[in-house]
Amino acid sequence: MREREDIRAYVEEQAHEQVVHLEKAASELVGPMRHDIWDVHCPESRWWVVTNPTNLYDQADFKSRDVVLTFHIGLMLRVQHNQEREVPVAPEVADLLPGSWRRWQQAFEAYDSGDEAEMFQSVGVRLRECLVSFVGETRDDDLVPQGTAAPKASDFKGWIDLLANKLAAGESAARLRSYLKKLAVETWEYVNWLTHAKNAIRMDAKIGLKAVEHLLGTFTAARLRLARTPQRCESCGSYGVVAGACRHCAWSDPSYVPPERYEWSEEERVRRLAEPCTPSSDISTFISPTDV
Repeated sequence: MREREDIRAYVEEQAHEQVVHLEKAASELVGPMRHDIWDVHCPESRWWVVTNPTNLYDQADFKSRDVVLTFHIGLMLRVQHNQEREVPVAPEVADLLPGSWRRWQQAFEAYDSGDEAEMFQSVGVRLRECLVSFVGETRDDDLVPQGTAAPKASDFKGWIDLLANKLAAGESAARLRSYLKKLAVETWEYVNWLTHAKNAIRMDAKIGLKAVEHLLGTFTAARLRLARTPQRCESCGSYGVVAGACRHCAWSDPSYVPPERYEWSEEERVRRLAEPCTPSSDISTFISPTDV
């Protein structure tokens, strides 16, 4: 019943017509994914709705449910491929490594440019440039322990070792530190192999793209983790410490200093109160992500 109502709501929202009849016409397993095909009638139109992901198609264009399923699967594959080549992190996070992500996208362009081994080797070249750019954007003299010489600018493994030590310092982060180092070394060696692999196939290049994507994302997450370590309650160990007080027990942080409150001047208060506050009525219906 819920499934029928979901399809009804989807069509009415997309087609801007009331649904007068709907029924599941077929359900077919294609590879690991099951696709349901719904026959939906509206007063002025008739639609096919195909699921996973859900999309609708005018039956004036697609007479057969077999044809619409074939079209849907092909279309979704193309959509998925386009999504794969997009930077897989939020823009503000991607801005932490702009040069690295730009070169990763250039490697994807090389991946799309041909079908010969030389083209897949060129993906390796672009990915190697991406990793070199990653070192260039993250290396810093502050990473080098006092009394030791800094690695050469092009020493990927040397700088990665220092970066991992910084991002995951201490005994509690030993596993993460080890993982970062192993991930970087294995990715670097795989990309260098791909660069010289005269018998490389498309899947080899795709694995390289995914490996470098994972490396950039993992090191970015480690950097964010270092900057956002939450405070824990010293009594019960909860992370729910807000404004110096634990939400789960009576513990209070004696070192907590409340932020200074900004006080408006009398002139600013008069200026703001001179303009009446009119509540907005733009939003009449709240829709949550699950409703969409």
